Amino acid sequence: MDTTTLLAIERAAIRAWPALETSDIGGWLWRYSAGGSQRANSVSALADPGCDVETAIDTAEALYAARAALPQFQITDVASPSDLAQRLARRGYRVNDPCTTLAAELDGGIAMPAEAVILPRADDTWLDTYTSVITANRKAIAPLILARVPAEAAFVGIRLGGRMAATTLVVLDGPISIVECVATHPDARRQGAARLAMLAAMHWAHAHGARTMALGAVATNKPAQALYGTLGFRLVGRYHMRIKDRSE
Repeated sequence: MDTTTLLAIERAAIRAWPALETSDIGGWLWRYSAGGSQRANSVSALADPGCDVETAIDTAEALYAARAALPQFQITDVASPSDLAQRLARRGYRVNDPCTTLAAELDGGIAMPAEAVILPRADDTWLDTYTSVITANRKAIAPLILARVPAEAAFVGIRLGGRMAATTLVVLDGPISIVECVATHPDARRQGAARLAMLAAMHWAHAHGARTMALGAVATNKPAQALYGTLGFRLVGRYHMRIKDRSE
C-alpha cells in the first residue's frame, strides 16, 4: 500500500477512537484519556512537529507529567520524523504491544447476517458485551470515548441464543472505514460470532460509501490475525507503542 493511503488510514483511526483530551504539538497530536487505552493515551506523530524534535518530545513529556501519566508515543510506518523510534529509544522508551494495520477492499459482495443488530450508539447490552473482555481500567473510560465517536458510525451486535454474543464498531471516514471494539462475550466463544460481527460491519460500511476497511490487531494475537485473513484483510503497515517508565 502506498504511503499516502496508509497515512489516510492512520488519520482515520485517530478520528475513530477520540481521546478525551488532546493538544497539538505542531503536526503531532498529544492524547490523554486516563484508563488503559494506549492509543488514547499516546502521541500520534503523523506530521512534522513544526519545531525541534527533541523539544517536541520534551513538550509531550511535560504534558503527561502534569497528569502523573507515563509518556507514550504511537510509532507507525508513517511516523514523522522517520527516526522517532530511535530518538525515543535513546531516551529510555521501551517497545510495548507491536501491532499490525490490516486493510481489506470492500466490493459489496457480503450479505448482512440475519443475527446482526445495527445501533446508532452503544446501548447497555452492547457495552456489557464489549466490556466483558477488556481490563478494568479500560472499562471505566471506554464509555466516555465511545460517546465521542463520530456520528457516521454503526455499533454492530450479533445476537445468538437470545443474547448479544459479539460486537464491532465501524466508523466512516470518507471512503475509509475503521473497525474497533471487536469482542466476543466469554460465554459465546467458538460459535463464529466475531466473524458474523465483522461481516455485518463490512456490509454496513460498503452500503454507506466506504470502499476500504482497516483495523489494528495485536501482532501476536494469532486467532484474530487468522480471522481477519479469511475475510480478505492484508497487512498494510505496522505500529507499536513506545513508553517511558518512571525513573526510580
